[in-house]
Amino acid sequence: MNTSSIILFLSLFIISCNKERELQRHDINGRLIVYNEEVYANMWAKNRKLNVTVVDTFCINQKTRASDDIKNGKLIYFSPPALEFEKLKNILKVYGIETRKIYTRCARLGGFEPYCYEIEMQHEIEKRYGRQFIDSLSEIALKEFVIENPDQPWIKDGVDLRKKYNLK
Repeated sequence: MNTSSIILFLSLFIISCNKERELQRHDINGRLIVYNEEVYANMWAKNRKLNVTVVDTFCINQKTRASDDIKNGKLIYFSPPALEFEKLKNILKVYGIETRKIYTRCARLGGFEPYCYEIEMQHEIEKRYGRQFIDSLSEIALKEFVIENPDQPWIKDGVDLRKKYNLK
């Protein structure tokens, strides 16, 4: 190979490396593909009868991140904030499970799933410890909280838990 061929080859190689990979714009049926929830929301605000294909790249990336974290031994339980949260956090720590508070929204747009990382972590916890694991530990945390705070009423399903645990 002569010098000019090598330079030409390297030039083409470098130029091709700098090109961004363009995402597919239409599916095989000709429908527009939407990859981003914000773009979808803006389109939906203008036309409520969208006929698009949703590819949730955020969810795909979150699942990959969760899978990597799980492989590295990281488990996280996500919970809405509650008074007994700190108790549950301490119990789960014994099992090597981190806890984080989560503030969820009620509405989803199109085919976008905003909690893919959290869902993957939940599935892994259930796979390792069983489906009732978190519920059982939550009951223990709640009982500890109620016992430590006997002057604070705690009503669940119409029952004052202080009475259930013989505190009042």
